[in-house]
This record gives sequence, C-alpha cells and structure tokens, in this order.
Amino acid sequence: MKRFVITLLFVFLMLASVVAAEQYTIDFSTTPEQITARDNPFAHYEDLGALPQLTVAVMDSSGMAAEDVTITATVTHVDNLILPSGFPWVQGKELFSVTSYEEDGILIVDGLLFPLRGDYTVDVTVLDGAGVSQTAQYTVTAAEPFSQSTLNGIIFVSVLVIFGFIVGLVFGKDLLAKKAQGRMFGLFMIAVVLAVPFALAHTMEEFEESGAVHFEDEQVVFYTNPEVPDIGTKTYFYLDVKDENGMPIDNAVAHIELANEEEGFVVLDTIVSSQTGLFSFQYGIFDGAPHLATITISPTESSSSQFAPLEREYPFAGEAHSPPITAKLIATLVMLCAMLVGFGAGVCVRRMNTKGCADGTCSGDHNE
Repeated sequence: MKRFVITLLFVFLMLASVVAAEQYTIDFSTTPEQITARDNPFAHYEDLGALPQLTVAVMDSSGMAAEDVTITATVTHVDNLILPSGFPWVQGKELFSVTSYEEDGILIVDGLLFPLRGDYTVDVTVLDGAGVSQTAQYTVTAAEPFSQSTLNGIIFVSVLVIFGFIVGLVFGKDLLAKKAQGRMFGLFMIAVVLAVPFALAHTMEEFEESGAVHFEDEQVVFYTNPEVPDIGTKTYFYLDVKDENGMPIDNAVAHIELANEEEGFVVLDTIVSSQTGLFSFQYGIFDGAPHLATITISPTESSSSQFAPLEREYPFAGEAHSPPITAKLIATLVMLCAMLVGFGAGVCVRRMNTKGCADGTCSGDHNE
C-alpha cells in the first residue's frame, strides 16, 4: 500500500511539472520572403542586393517575448535536386547553425547567403532557464535568378545543339551511305572527347590545401574544428574572449561577418550572444576561395565590466575539392545529349535535301 501511494505521488508530481512547464510560441521568418540562391559559381550576381535576414521570435504563453532563453537555429539543404548544382559537394549538407543566449527572446541572423537552389529545413530549439526545451521545424525555398544562371545554361546547351546540327549537316551525306555505322561511332567519340574536358575541369592537382585556422592574442582566440576547414563538411568556428585581466568576458555580443575575398561578397552576417565569453557557430564552407572573418566584440548592459569594443580580422579558407564523379557524369551526359540531338537534326535535314535532289527538285538542277 505504501509503495502504491508513493507511485501515485510520483506520477502526480511528474504530471504537475509537465503542466507547469512553459509553452512557447516559436515564429520564424525571412526578409525578403523569397530567397535568391547563388547556385552558379561562374555567374556574376550583381543584383542580389542585401542577403536574406532570418528571424526567430519566441513568445511565452501570455503572448509576451520570452526572456532569457537560449535559441539554436540550424539551416540544412535538402538533397532533392535532379540536376547537379554549381556546388554539388554541399548538396544535402548543413549550411549554418548557431546557438545564442537571447534576453529578449529574439534571434536575428542579419544575412545568410544560400549557395544552392532548392529547399532548406530550418530547425529551431528553445531552452529556458528551467531546462524546458521546445523545438520547431520550417522549410524555406531558394530560387535561382533566371537571367543569371538558367539563361546561361540555356545558351550553353543551345550552342552545343547548334554545333551538333552543323556537324550532322556537313557529314550527313556520308552517314547516309553504306557503312555509316563506323563513321557514326567515330563522330560520337569525337563528341565525347569534346564534352569530357568541360565536365572534368578542375582536377585535384589544381587545388592546394588550406591552412590551419588558429589565431591568438592576449584577449581573443579564434579557431575552427576541424583545424583545417574542408568544404562539404561541418566547420565549427570558436571565439574565446577575455578581458585585460585574463578573465572571461560575460554577457557580451560578437558581430561576425564572413566574406568571400575572391569574389567579393559576404556569405554570413550575424550577432552571437554569450554569457561566458565563448562564442561559437557552425558554417558549412561551400567554396574553396580565400575568406575573411571580421569580428567585433562589444559589452552589453548586463556585462560585469564595460570595455572598448574589440575588433579583429582573420583570414581562412576551406580545402577545395573537385566535383563528385556523379556530378561530372551527369554534366557529360547532358552535353552529349545536346550535341547528339543537334547532330540527329542535322542528319535529318541533310537526308531531306538529298532526297529532294534525287527527285530532281534541288535548286539549280533544272533541265534547260
């Protein structure tokens, strides 16, 4: 009987704790609502404007902004692309993740570049001071600008079709003769030779390894895990900040901007808050070009001591890769198909002209 009463009491306390747990409302939004992707590494995106802003707002059961909560937001690409993207090694990978302590219940990522077209999932976790955790998931879609990428692709495929058409038109007469199969195979091999160099551009011999990322002075330590960043893998960035006396700076904010120096555009702009002086975030590097991290650490009203903002700049790069073999094979197949379609059309036109000449309807073939 005593054990039964204790069990009932335990169950009651568990139910009471669940009822007492705060229920939060999590809202997620992007500005602008329609996100533009930078999916073509060879195109210039001069008209993209400001990077999309991501906002996570947490409200309590009374509809007021939740106070003193830790918010984690993770952005992951959904690997549902039929044709390979401009950066195939990061398809389906986690792009960005940050955990920040927010006194007002609002996490804002001022700018995040979406390198791939398609869908992204945004996973949000909220943790309050009582240890209550709540999660939510959202989906956003990034589209390529037609004039920047799709149009270029159409032009490139059209050129291949026209090239194939000219070849078929010039050599169509020979192919219509006997033993045309051998000539057809020879021209097919020529098409392969012409297409493969485009698909196999950027071999591994062209790439050099990036260096280890570890910078340290009397107040700031900046490093990554792995120590040598690698594109297509999660790269965790850490910032350990201390005051002039070597003590961790509490309740401070770090304004972090990552920029691609080679192409001259920003890939991430965000503010991370920390109660302990250790700031961290994950960013999936998608391009092996040199990057620059510009960081400013500032105090808040809750900081134990006020200090002049600390400004630092750190160069880093991800180890570049050749595209996966599957992406190369798909690109080669698309180019071959385009040339063969044009080639078949050229042969058909030549055959029609040849048939017309046999019927005596060719231009300049009239009896005088």
